[in-house]
Amino acid sequence: MSANPSTTPKNTKNDDTILEILQGHRTSKWPAPKLVKIFIASDKQDFAEERKLLLEFVGPELQIVCNEYQIEVELVDMHYGTSEAVVYDPALQEDHLDQIRACHQVSRGCFFLPLLGNKYSPCALPYRISSEIMSAMLKINADILSKWYIQNGDEYILKSDYKKLKYDEWKPIADNLHQAITEAINQQDEPTKRKCASLLQSIVERQFHHAIGLAPGTAHRVLSVLRDFDPLPTTTPDATSTSNEYRFQNIVEALIPEENRCYFKVPWRSGGLDPEHNDHEAYLNKFKNTILNKLQTMIKKSLDDEPDLKSRKKIVEENFQENITHLTINHFEKPVIDFSQSDLLDRIEKVVLNTTHTRHNPIIIYGNTGSGKTSLIKTVYKQFESWFSCKLLRIVRSIARTPRSSYNLELLRVICQQICIALKLPDGFLPKDASFDPLYINNWFQTLLRMFEDMNQVLVIFLDDLHLLNPLDSDLVSALSWLPISLPKNCYLICTSGVELDGLRLTPVQKERMKHPDCYMELPGVGGFHEQLDETFSTLELTFGTPAIKRLSSFITCAEYGLTETELLEMLMPTSNVTTESVINIENADFNFSTLCSVRRKMSDLCCEKLMSGKLLIEWRHQNIKDFARKRYLTSQEVQKSVHTEIANMFFSEFCDEENSESEDEPAPLPSDIKETPFQSTLHSDVTYSLRHVEESWIHLLKAGDVLKLKTLTMCNYDFMLAAVHTISVSYLRCVLEHVRCYLLDREIELIYHAIRKATDILTKDTYQLGTQIIAWLRPVVEKSGSGLMNTLVTAAMAWCDGFTLPLVVPLTDWVQPTLPSQSKIVNTPGVRLIESTPSGQHVICCPDNEPQLWHIMSNTLVHTFKGHTGMVICMAVTKQSQYLLTGSEDLSIIVWDLRGLTMTLKIMEHIAPVLCITSALNNSVIVSGGEESSIIVSSLGKGQVVMKIDHHRGPVTAVKVTSAGDVLVSGSHDATVCLWSLETFTILNTIQMQSPVRMIDVSSDSVFLLTACLDNNLYLRTLATGTELHSLSEHKSRVKSICLAQDSCRAVVGCTDGRVYIYDVHSGKLAKTLSGQQGEVSAVRVTDKDDFLLTAGGNKVLFYPFRSDDNVRSLLKLKKSAHHLLPHTGYITCVEIARDGLLSATGASDNLVNVWQLNTHELLLTLNSHSAAITDVSFAPNTLFVASSSEDKTVKVWGLTLGSLVATFKGHQAPVSTVMVMMDSTRIISSDRNDTLCIWLADNGNLIQSVAGPSNCVGVTNNMKYALCTNAETTLKIWSLVREDEKYTVSHSEEITCFVITMDSLHVITGSRDMSLKVWQTSGGKLSQVFIGHTDAVTCVAVSAADKNIVISGSCDCNLIVWDINTGADLHTLSAHLSYITCVKCSGDGTIAISGSDDKSIIIWDTKRGLPLTSLQMHSCVMRVEPSSDLSRISVMLKDTQYMPIICLHNTPAKYVKLPTYCAPEKDIIENPTKAAPKRQLRRLLKKEVSLDTYTWQKKYAHLTSNLVIPAVDERFKRRFSVSASMEEISKIPQKDGQGGLPNKQGSLAQSQHFDQLEALWNKRSPPRRKLQQSLSKQSSLAESHQDSSDEDQFDESGPCSIPKR
Repeated sequence: MSANPSTTPKNTKNDDTILEILQGHRTSKWPAPKLVKIFIASDKQDFAEERKLLLEFVGPELQIVCNEYQIEVELVDMHYGTSEAVVYDPALQEDHLDQIRACHQVSRGCFFLPLLGNKYSPCALPYRISSEIMSAMLKINADILSKWYIQNGDEYILKSDYKKLKYDEWKPIADNLHQAITEAINQQDEPTKRKCASLLQSIVERQFHHAIGLAPGTAHRVLSVLRDFDPLPTTTPDATSTSNEYRFQNIVEALIPEENRCYFKVPWRSGGLDPEHNDHEAYLNKFKNTILNKLQTMIKKSLDDEPDLKSRKKIVEENFQENITHLTINHFEKPVIDFSQSDLLDRIEKVVLNTTHTRHNPIIIYGNTGSGKTSLIKTVYKQFESWFSCKLLRIVRSIARTPRSSYNLELLRVICQQICIALKLPDGFLPKDASFDPLYINNWFQTLLRMFEDMNQVLVIFLDDLHLLNPLDSDLVSALSWLPISLPKNCYLICTSGVELDGLRLTPVQKERMKHPDCYMELPGVGGFHEQLDETFSTLELTFGTPAIKRLSSFITCAEYGLTETELLEMLMPTSNVTTESVINIENADFNFSTLCSVRRKMSDLCCEKLMSGKLLIEWRHQNIKDFARKRYLTSQEVQKSVHTEIANMFFSEFCDEENSESEDEPAPLPSDIKETPFQSTLHSDVTYSLRHVEESWIHLLKAGDVLKLKTLTMCNYDFMLAAVHTISVSYLRCVLEHVRCYLLDREIELIYHAIRKATDILTKDTYQLGTQIIAWLRPVVEKSGSGLMNTLVTAAMAWCDGFTLPLVVPLTDWVQPTLPSQSKIVNTPGVRLIESTPSGQHVICCPDNEPQLWHIMSNTLVHTFKGHTGMVICMAVTKQSQYLLTGSEDLSIIVWDLRGLTMTLKIMEHIAPVLCITSALNNSVIVSGGEESSIIVSSLGKGQVVMKIDHHRGPVTAVKVTSAGDVLVSGSHDATVCLWSLETFTILNTIQMQSPVRMIDVSSDSVFLLTACLDNNLYLRTLATGTELHSLSEHKSRVKSICLAQDSCRAVVGCTDGRVYIYDVHSGKLAKTLSGQQGEVSAVRVTDKDDFLLTAGGNKVLFYPFRSDDNVRSLLKLKKSAHHLLPHTGYITCVEIARDGLLSATGASDNLVNVWQLNTHELLLTLNSHSAAITDVSFAPNTLFVASSSEDKTVKVWGLTLGSLVATFKGHQAPVSTVMVMMDSTRIISSDRNDTLCIWLADNGNLIQSVAGPSNCVGVTNNMKYALCTNAETTLKIWSLVREDEKYTVSHSEEITCFVITMDSLHVITGSRDMSLKVWQTSGGKLSQVFIGHTDAVTCVAVSAADKNIVISGSCDCNLIVWDINTGADLHTLSAHLSYITCVKCSGDGTIAISGSDDKSIIIWDTKRGLPLTSLQMHSCVMRVEPSSDLSRISVMLKDTQYMPIICLHNTPAKYVKLPTYCAPEKDIIENPTKAAPKRQLRRLLKKEVSLDTYTWQKKYAHLTSNLVIPAVDERFKRRFSVSASMEEISKIPQKDGQGGLPNKQGSLAQSQHFDQLEALWNKRSPPRRKLQQSLSKQSSLAESHQDSSDEDQFDESGPCSIPKR
């Protein structure tokens, strides 16, 4: 890699340090937390208003400033929410001093802020006194001092008995104690007095001296405030207090640098500070602004003097931050158990050293909780350096301590990348073909391990608590199947596990091989932690109260990876309705700064702080503490859910506040309505997703059971997905979605998960394609359904693309089918006969015999067995809203089960024969059941009494159903009748006579259709109201076992004994689809809400199929409104062409149709239907008045584009026509057939002008219409004159010619060949002018630019493109990014950019001047051909074997629009290029203006995700230049000096001009014209856009129109 010219020695040193840390070493420079934590020291009453300002204004404003540096701000005010009793709590003052030390350790810039006034604040009673001083004082006041102080080693400490006293009782005692200490000190000699001076200091002064004495140079990190009242209040304190005050101020002035001292003079007013008073209001405003500016300056200076240890590359920075977390745990947390002299360590050393030259097994160490596994890992980690003399690469991971170490896929991905970075591999940190797919990651890991066999370097990987890896469904075979059985030499893998070998998710082969004693070792078991923990927590509860400890412990326990102190305070500390005088009582489980500080200090042995992603997270020190706290405080699932809900609300408080403010006055919607309501604020909200949202927040929504918010705020939210992909990786997003899928069966999540899986390969290399991939995969579903979360997601993706300022390829039409698999889930249940889905859709009730079972679908676990029936259960039903399960049995009973409490609520014994069918009715208030005794019984669901008994049928009642309105009952019986009953009057409405006894019935959700299954095995579809027969469904051959109607009222589902499920179209009565997955008979079929899934039961399993009618969208075509004559292609597209003005595109297909598309609106404009065979080629007239099409029916047809009418038909060919091309005069057409006959004829009447025999596979005509060129993919190309019969030339290659292109000036033709070369020939004379040699495989395509006549671009089977200089033959740039051979390439009109398509299913836009890829798009199908407009703003793409033609947009195209010539007179030799480019045309935006994001909002939401990792030093005056909210005055003030603000003069002018256009457009309410903005953004791979040099741009100015010849 070439060196960055901006690299400084400091950056280089940082890179070296980062590399050393990534290799596993502990360095002198270690990353610090990204935290500003400032302790505010003051008198409680004297500075009440100032402290309020600091918390309510300065803190939030400072946080906004620090967000740019991803720094968290916390201002600690120990007086907030406290009473006067705090002053009289010496132990609490000790806790405060400890908090100052903590602030000093972690804070950037300032850490201590003392506020000093005219009042010397109260003196605190000392908590500890040295033995020497106490001995001297005891000689004077022994009685009271000895009563309250007790010796502890070489000091005396205050007895804890004072805490048992009330404040009113302790205050006079404390005053007497202080008086006694003062008297004793005053009677000492001067040396002793000086030693005792600290005992008489005020609280603030003691805190000040403590802060200053923490470390040398600390004074520069203290900001002091000195406030004087002028004149002094008349009630001045005593002389001693005044002298102490002046003494203290003099000390502050002497120790604190002048720039860190703030002086304020305030007019005295009776009653103290009054914010309503003008002078005091002015002082407070000055105070807050001064403090804010000073703190900003101190933080900025700290960052400049001690910059973060940070890499400039995203991949390195991500791996570095992950490694820091685990290395910090390994290096700085002392081992609890000492293994340095243990036999186990010697055993490990022996195994390691004996396998240095051979392949060997990994080492797995088993130990139960608390046995010292982590301590052993730390010891072995340090000892490894002494075991090897060569270079070591040590990687350590504490499993489940970070998001990236919680999942197999992420764990392996980060380890692989760390190895690549540490080894400085020449291929870079990510292989060119990299994909964060499980199979690729596994192979990548094994490949990297094998590299060490030939290296003089040892790799050792430590994995602590391997059993905690999260198993996901996507893991192959077993969760740990990736674990190598045999390691190459120089590679070691040492793992610990809290589960024995047989309990790990290993394959049988792995388990067998790893049982070897050199592979599997055990630590001795330990116990006894429970009693110790119980005692510790009991002491804490006694000290602070059980509610407070329970609440704090619950939050820490439920946190997945830990919570910051700020996050804890946000949940624990009330802020609403809290004044300066309010007291926050810990008895109510509410905390303030002081109580949390004290509790945390007492819990220091239980809790620790973990550095993760720059944040300090609080978590339990050990898993057994977490398990104990969970068992002690989270006693039920409801309690756990409430805690998770509270944590989730904390993370999403801004989101919820905005949502609530928007819908404040709206009535509360019904739950059923909420599910379909799009979360509108996500599109225009200014709140942004941070790394904490991505890492921690979503898991709490999942565990809280709030599915709606989980989907709305995270899983189906584009901003969340974008943050996950950009801040971590697409593999992490896959893991998160897979994690959620382990708990939820949800159609939207399934759609998104499978879309991300399909897009994994491309998102690995280019994260900016997330939006385009979401659009490509999910927009077809949105356009079918029209609303919901998917609509919001796709709209947000389009809004992001619309606001993106760099070139970006965006799909305008749809060509890929939705991503759901044919089968989603299998639940294994033994002998299932009946099934019902719960209303939530997350559980299924299966009944094998007399005990129904509740199964959780996604985890395939049995939740509960309903025991109560003594006979076999024959029928089941679930109420939709009230969560009840109804079961009827052959024991004659009906039981009502509560699905929430999983209890029996009611048992009804009214039938005298087995109950055959059951349902609920009348809003779930009654139960309707049918029995073998021919009666229908209506019972109350609440109390079970009989409401009505209907004895009408003359045979067993086999089925009862209720219409969707709930007021009409439908019953079927063995008496071959179906009866309709009014449930209000219980009168019969209609009787439908069937041909055979009725076995089963179902009613459509719209109450239109009735489906009956009779004993004759026939299915009859009738109208419900009249009983009119519509269809007899009879395409199934085996016996029908179950039926149901889909909720769309369009499909009938039938399960049969042959194990197949037959799906019929209700309207046509025809079989639409057959599903075959059951091994036995299909005993039951059901559909979930809204037809999301189809459930089929049979044998020992229940299968789940996606069942929405739009899950398999057949037509992705966008038609013009009211255009009934337009027909989409039903056959594969065979050819595509774009008009010269770039407004129209034409496609031909094997279905004999020619379709004309309008590119601006991407709609189908015309369907030309007259050919009788497949279309082979299409060609637009240069004047765009008509299009010609050739076909295998041996004809060429000319179509007028105004009305779409047939103008002429040429029938002169005797074989299928292969090519057609309209000449530049738009009057003549040349066509060729497979008999190698070329014909030139008139377009208006089809009259033949000339016929020539020659190659016909590929034909071209020069723009001056003097020469025609053709080849049959042989070694020669024929050139013959169209004006002189005797002028013919032949040019040749040593192997087959694969492609050719004619230059715009008609002077040259460039040919490409399988001989790997390109040759430039003169069209007049056929002489060789130039040869291009550089490809290493066959040349496949070639393109030229008309405006820039010097460049030629070629593509090859070597996967590369080369930009050539046509004059010198030099290869200017090699364009490498494709993974397979290049199929096509086209150049923009001005020659600045090019587009290429490849067999790797992608297209890439290239900057031809710099040889860099600008953007790309994964098409998910082989790209056969691309046809772009002149500036590439619209591109038609032809894919392999598909009936769809994608129309894509190059958003923010840097190319200038060049108007191509549309006519050339026959006598004119050369078409001259105009000297000026045509004006840029207005094209439609991606989104309507009312739903698109303005620049300011886009930057606010997404700038933190799309900016470089190293923040550029951009002049503040340029920051708002690109926002439409900036004023004209602001822009006019921007200096135009060269290089000012990091932008060249010309570039600055361009940006300013762009912004004026935007402002004018905003004023005129229209979309602004797009111009290229030079802005730097980082990408994850080589698809990076860097600053363009102004010299390059100068070359673009004088460009003219060009033509891209068709062949």
